[in-house]
Amino acid sequence: MTIAPVAAVADQVSRDGGDVTYVNSRYGTSARFPAAAFPEELPAPSNGDGLAWSSPSGAQLAIYGRPNDGGETPKSVIALRAADDSVTYKASGDRWAVVSGFRDGLIFYERYIFRGDLIHSVSIRYPDSERGTYDRLVGPITNSLRGANAS
Repeated sequence: MTIAPVAAVADQVSRDGGDVTYVNSRYGTSARFPAAAFPEELPAPSNGDGLAWSSPSGAQLAIYGRPNDGGETPKSVIALRAADDSVTYKASGDRWAVVSGFRDGLIFYERYIFRGDLIHSVSIRYPDSERGTYDRLVGPITNSLRGANAS
């Protein structure tokens, strides 16, 4: 009996009008964002956890999934951010968390959803001078985050 190697499934980056939808093939993490806000796709990490984009103004967007190997909870993710960053907003439920504030001189906003043994996330960072552009995009982008279940 011969077993054929399983081919890796490539991540999907699709464009529809002015929007980009990214789907991570490894974890099933997906989100949608305006292409004009983050026009430059950054090099993919070797671990296949997600992708990131940037803008000439210094804004950054990362969409990724990862195993929840450490038994993290929405509240523990917020506590970790609060230990490292200046947190100005936080909220959580049984299977989600949002946290925002300032990190390394940039505004950040992160949303996490917990599905089975996975954590799916979208992270947006931008300079304070770009609030007029990016503050209004935070809600639509982070609310588009979806993630598959794993156990």
